[in-house]
Amino acid sequence: MTENNAGVAVIGTGNWGSSLIAALRRAGVPTAVISRGWRGGSSTSLEARVIWICAPDAAIEEVAERIGRRTAERRRNSRGQIVVHSSGALSADVLGPVRRAGAQIAAVHPVMSFPTRRVVALDGVMFGVETRDAAVRRELYALVRRMGGVPFAVKAESKALYHSAGTLASPLLVAAITAARDTAELAGLDKRAASKFVQSLVEATLANAFARGTQQSFSGPFARGDAETIRLHLRVLEKHPMVAGVYRALAQYAIEALPVKNRSSLERAVAEGSPRARRIK
Repeated sequence: MTENNAGVAVIGTGNWGSSLIAALRRAGVPTAVISRGWRGGSSTSLEARVIWICAPDAAIEEVAERIGRRTAERRRNSRGQIVVHSSGALSADVLGPVRRAGAQIAAVHPVMSFPTRRVVALDGVMFGVETRDAAVRRELYALVRRMGGVPFAVKAESKALYHSAGTLASPLLVAAITAARDTAELAGLDKRAASKFVQSLVEATLANAFARGTQQSFSGPFARGDAETIRLHLRVLEKHPMVAGVYRALAQYAIEALPVKNRSSLERAVAEGSPRARRIK
């Protein structure tokens, strides 16, 4: 395969882009690399079979417009190319400028966390693939599998909900863990002990939840229907309103979605502890 009209051109070498480039090269896919400032890559890089944009959501449309302008300047069209972005929240429609230049468009989102530029292996990683073209989907599925990934289809109209689920499962899970650790420190544990305290509970809970299911892994005062303990928690958290807000929101969802006893008593306990309820009193 030659670089022209073959392989993948990756635009963006940030946290995700670095892992993508490493996976493509390990899989033997001819790969050109272009920084978002358009440095690097050869003059034919933008003629690769697949152009994969690895840029923040707010920058994707601008990058697509620049690709479209470069195509026009070369007096060529992008017919036969596939231009992809990696956003989990935005549909492929944001790539309108390259579609108008003749390219097929898609979004391919890795279901993984990339907190640094340290390369993350993509073996077994799920990839949400969104495109309206069946042939493009087949080709991108094959590319994902070649990198060791596991592709699945995502509908354009469901992207925001799909990405919300991922945000709850990863960054907001980190936020919940942070809130638990900070609360342990407020209780007098030092940082090391607080971290170990939370880690032991989180690891055991996650192992149970995915081995046995969430319904069979729910325990503690909500499962027991211990409304007085919930009231006590909310009272001591009044001095820490942000943590109290996290606790209350998760408590309300637990009461609605998970097996609890004395549901009505728990609902009253959480409602009584809300800022609005306290103002009314």
